[in-house]
Amino acid sequence: MRSYDSEMRTTVALVQGGQLEQALQLLEKNNKPLFAADEARDKEGRAKEKTVLDSVSGRDILYYFEKGELLSLKTDYEGSRDSWLMADEIVRTWEDEYRTNPTKLLGDIGAFLVSDRVRRYDGQDYEKVFLSAKLALDHILLGNFDHARVEMKKTVEREKLIESFREKEYEKLQEEQKQKGVKTDTKDLSAHGYPLDELDAPEVRRLKNGYQNAFAHYLAGYFFEVTGEPSMAEPGYRNALALQPNSKLIKEKLGRTGSRRAGPGETDVLFVVESGFAPAWKSVTIPLPIPVNGRFVATPLSFPIVKSEGKGYMPNALRINGKDYPVETLVDVDAMARRQLRDQLPGIMGRTVVRAVAKSALQYQAQKKGGAVAGIITGIASVVTEQADERAWRTLPERLAVARAVLPRGSAALEFDTGNGLFRGEVMVGNRVTVIPIRLANGTVYVGQPRIEAWADAFTDEPVKAPPRARRAGAKQAPKKAGAAAQ
Repeated sequence: MRSYDSEMRTTVALVQGGQLEQALQLLEKNNKPLFAADEARDKEGRAKEKTVLDSVSGRDILYYFEKGELLSLKTDYEGSRDSWLMADEIVRTWEDEYRTNPTKLLGDIGAFLVSDRVRRYDGQDYEKVFLSAKLALDHILLGNFDHARVEMKKTVEREKLIESFREKEYEKLQEEQKQKGVKTDTKDLSAHGYPLDELDAPEVRRLKNGYQNAFAHYLAGYFFEVTGEPSMAEPGYRNALALQPNSKLIKEKLGRTGSRRAGPGETDVLFVVESGFAPAWKSVTIPLPIPVNGRFVATPLSFPIVKSEGKGYMPNALRINGKDYPVETLVDVDAMARRQLRDQLPGIMGRTVVRAVAKSALQYQAQKKGGAVAGIITGIASVVTEQADERAWRTLPERLAVARAVLPRGSAALEFDTGNGLFRGEVMVGNRVTVIPIRLANGTVYVGQPRIEAWADAFTDEPVKAPPRARRAGAKQAPKKAGAAAQ
């Protein structure tokens, strides 16, 4: 079966080396349709790109996740937005299925005789919420502020829907296990070598859940504050603080929204600093006692673990025009992934054990009717299909932080430590809404820039000069790998 984790290791390495074109080419190569088929069409009969919603051979949500991220690093925000909108279509299909027919979506858990990895992948919960945040950011960078508002509202609605779904899923699982006489306890996994302690680390337990995103809410707070809507900004900051209660940056804003406004010729700039890469999801095999024909048999079962592979360096501050501005982490994707797994592990374990009981019964019946060979064949098929789901959005950052600075409009000198040298470059400060995305990838630095045409709609008629041509800034001041892929 396809190993998504293996594919993405090479892609991540290319991004770390500043080779975005090669990374995009590899992504396309790894996601060619398996079967030739008629092209998909929309309701009006126009040709459209085929997705998993159209055919099993269509492109899945991970392709659009990763492509959107790579194009965003390339500062192709239109392409990035369009790719993420395709991913959002798949998520919205999942949401609509849950709203209209939750029983069908939850399904008969015991009916899945093959592992979770063969289900249609609709994204991890934290990925669904991150997608809305990323789309909102793209819309802001492109100056599409009305669309950004829609995404900010959708973030809150998506979080509530995920919460409702997980509650009902757990209730359904409990019912299934009771009907089949199966009892599970995650402590059994720990007793057989599963790294349960990694899911109980302090940074994991501090999180409210594994899907709510403090940055998404902080971005909403920033956006509404700088566009002159403090009453809309307050809820954004308040929601962000509920997820990051120790944040000094959020506490400074809450209750004082709009009290420090940029003066004439100034802009309140938001720097979004991302570092590293999201963790991998791996499959491990743990032997557990499974009831077979009235007795318990130690049966090897597969379960997912979260493995950190893209730890990144996060600078403590950004130096802008000679002054230091603190950088504060709002999202730890590694911890979010582990928290999600921690919360969902009882359900994963329940599905896996129920599946194992059903497969054992099939194997017994096959051997009874067809002899030892038939039983062996059925057993081999069970081993091949029984692998934990390793799919995840791997080009997401490992951590996301922000910095705020009120700066004069025009060119601003930017420098910061990359962990592998010093980055030096320039960014352009536009009109009222200016967000500067920065990504640190193992010493390679990607610096984005809002579209100039976006600033014309940013609530002021003041002209803004175009930024300098893209260049690999800082190459002389830092080691070779610390050069910037700045656009």
